[in-house]
Amino acid sequence: MAGGRSKKDAAAASSAPPSGPRGRANNRPQIKFAHKLVLNQWLFSLFNVKRFEDLAEHLRNEALEGLDENNIHHFHHALTAQLFNLTDLPTELLLEYDQNIVKHMQRLNERRITRGEEPIVWKYFQYLTLLFTEVYLDRYFRDPKALLAALNAQVAIYNADKPEADQISPFDEAAEAWPQLNKLAYWSATGSGKTLLMHANILQYQYTLEKHGRGRELNRVLLLTPNEGLSQQHLREFEAAGIDAELFNKDGRGLFTGRTVEILEVTKLREDMGEKTIAIDAFEGNNLVLVDEGHRGASGGEEGAWMDARKRLCEKGFSFEYSATFGQAVKGKPKL
Repeated sequence: MAGGRSKKDAAAASSAPPSGPRGRANNRPQIKFAHKLVLNQWLFSLFNVKRFEDLAEHLRNEALEGLDENNIHHFHHALTAQLFNLTDLPTELLLEYDQNIVKHMQRLNERRITRGEEPIVWKYFQYLTLLFTEVYLDRYFRDPKALLAALNAQVAIYNADKPEADQISPFDEAAEAWPQLNKLAYWSATGSGKTLLMHANILQYQYTLEKHGRGRELNRVLLLTPNEGLSQQHLREFEAAGIDAELFNKDGRGLFTGRTVEILEVTKLREDMGEKTIAIDAFEGNNLVLVDEGHRGASGGEEGAWMDARKRLCEKGFSFEYSATFGQAVKGKPKL
């Protein structure tokens, strides 16, 4: 799991298979979590680069922010000028992804412009994050089995020169592919605009689901937060973005459920229904689940419980998770 680690490096959406053993081998230090992000490595390989910096160096000029007269991102032109003849990502496909990003940005800017507020203009690291998400969702919906095989090939490359203790377990190619691939995590620093990315991710997922004729399958859009304060903050930010949202009400299921984002604290999810808690099984499994700093809502020893809750909520759907502190959260906690 995880994306970039700072504003200048907060780029990749990612999802990785469970890590292998996390001890030491022959007293050799464990490889840092940031160097075990296999999905990032695979995404970079599609662009024929090995590091995020190799992409970012072409986009850092602030003059490249925004759109040209044809509503195409200057970032797209800069990328395709430097990275031509990409076998896996031809220019016309990158342009299609770019236009999806433009469409979602314009949707998020409608209310801002109406109110006379500053519209969203993506920074280079945000654009790359959204571009990586376009790549992943496209392949996930088109051919999850091929995506799983490609990621396993990247796992094999990663493992080739690693001691056993630092190797990563591959996905199970004998099992159905999509349930193993339906979670993405973003590792982005505080202040890097991860809430804006969340809003765009909702639109990206809904659009791709509709594109593949599966829009009716979505049951609910749920946002899990660690506390009520953050829930209220998200409610205000959704309103500013023109996205329908409400605090979750277990006694009501509105007409627009499935199109409205329902916000609730991860601490309120329990096995059984209570006065102030909600039974996980009360939700069907085909949900789009958004998790903001979910591990912060779990006290010591509860990490496995909330991860199980998230897994069950998106069992037949999809999950996006966001955190500025994945590195600290996973340290010494194999379940994370």
